[in-house]
Amino acid sequence: MNDTITLRGWVGTEPTVGLTRHNTPYCRFRMSVNDRRFDRERQSWVDNHTSWYNIQCYGPMAENVADSVRKGHRLIVMGRLQIRNFERADGTPGTEADLIAASVGHDLALGMGRWNRRRDEPAQLPRGAETVAGVGVVDPVTGEVAAEGAPEDPFLGVAPDFGEDGAFPPGDEAAAAYGDEGQDGDEGAERSADAGPGERLMSA
Repeated sequence: MNDTITLRGWVGTEPTVGLTRHNTPYCRFRMSVNDRRFDRERQSWVDNHTSWYNIQCYGPMAENVADSVRKGHRLIVMGRLQIRNFERADGTPGTEADLIAASVGHDLALGMGRWNRRRDEPAQLPRGAETVAGVGVVDPVTGEVAAEGAPEDPFLGVAPDFGEDGAFPPGDEAAAAYGDEGQDGDEGAERSADAGPGERLMSA
């Protein structure tokens, strides 16, 4: 299963960051999404069901998320959904929902934010796009026009090697993947987003 969906929910864990085996920065956290319904007896909205998702970000976005997102923040996340089956330590089967994020932002319906553009890397054009004088960037497939210097499509060229069993190492229980080991199994490769900028993405 591989679908693009949009989620609105609450960050349930502090983001953790590290490097993949290919030295790609990553950031991941858990997010809860509440299914709400209107209770006619109480005349108010109540939580009906809570679903949990493992949100995973890669590349420059991972660093931005690590600097911007904390537990308790309300987010809107769009990305590719991957349903992953795993085996628990007691031998029972389990299922996890992983979302490989393409866009992450704060839900401004419930809070405020400030936009700061990254300036450490030059912008790249979308694959196959052309720059037309006086117009900007034109996508040859869709005809969409964007401003000059528009960033590359977040779905292009950034997908890491997830392996055959999804984004986490095969055979690992979902909870263990959020423990003391990094994505590539090197102990200490993962760091809390609260670490300093210079040490956050450094392996031990």
